[in-house]
Amino acid sequence: MSYRPGIVTRSYWKSRFSSTIAGIADHAILRHNRPMAEHWVISHEDAGTRLDVFLSKTIDPLTRSQAKKSIEAGIYSVNGTHAAAHYLLKSGDVIAYDGEKEILREEAEEDSRTLRVAADDLRIIDETDAYIVLDKQAGVLMHPDHHHPHDHPSGTLIDAVIEHAPEIVKVGDDPVRPGIMSRLDKDVSGLVVIAKTQGAYEALKKQFAEHSVTKEYLALVHGAVEQDDADLKFRVARSSSKARMAALPEGSAEGQAAWTHVRVIERYAGATLVKLQILSGRTHQIRVHCFAFNHPVIGDILYKPRRAQRNIKAPRLMLQSIRLAFNDPETGERKQYALEPDPAFDAVISSLRNKKP
Repeated sequence: MSYRPGIVTRSYWKSRFSSTIAGIADHAILRHNRPMAEHWVISHEDAGTRLDVFLSKTIDPLTRSQAKKSIEAGIYSVNGTHAAAHYLLKSGDVIAYDGEKEILREEAEEDSRTLRVAADDLRIIDETDAYIVLDKQAGVLMHPDHHHPHDHPSGTLIDAVIEHAPEIVKVGDDPVRPGIMSRLDKDVSGLVVIAKTQGAYEALKKQFAEHSVTKEYLALVHGAVEQDDADLKFRVARSSSKARMAALPEGSAEGQAAWTHVRVIERYAGATLVKLQILSGRTHQIRVHCFAFNHPVIGDILYKPRRAQRNIKAPRLMLQSIRLAFNDPETGERKQYALEPDPAFDAVISSLRNKKP
């Protein structure tokens, strides 16, 4: 099925995917809005077992070393208090899992990997008097945090762009992110466009609002995606965890409408290479949609099931903006930009092809 938004009707969506997607969406709501804690009560049979050993046996595929690190970080506690990894469990002990602490630890690890860039580091794909198209590196923040703009030292993408083209500082509606037309998460790489004049900003803003801008992504996701093509229409809303978004059913009164089209490129043992096209641009849209679809993006530390395969090694979040098309705000000419897959894709795909199904 070719991707033509006007052709994919509501009846087609319901007939082909309604039962599968509805069930997944309901499950996604439970996963995102559940209390971020789980408990285990130790039985007589498990009494005398080390805490790290019990966790590695109970939570597949958590390894013993991973369990030990999580215990040391306070993610797992016994009877409401911190316990050592070598603690010998007693019958009736209660082990608690604190999901918020795990998210905070992962966010701290993610922040420590943040890359700082200057003007000389910019990967400029094209530049005119009206706009600049860039290939953003994975690990680079697009702009400072809106709520704490002074907490991040210089080194975000927009800092480097302003160093390159100072006039951009006055463009747009938001002084924290001047000129930015399309935003990528820190760990997502690929194509972005930034307006250099207010006129170009308004023209491009209108194109984005009218969905005439083409945005295409490449991703490696967990599991075998059965459908060759799928349309994901989960609404996107803030979850009970502030760091993440939640996927809600299409008919929900909450959240914002979002549409992601998924097309399978190649299937491997335990993973699938897909292209994704989005008609909306919600926060974490592709990542939360893939998670709700039960095929989270490989390398995603925020949107991953607790039992995600750990034998697939990836050096980064396997999501890249590879194609961007819009009308030149000055000439009206259709401009199209494309990137080759990041070398990380070749490395991970090579290892996946060597795995037996």
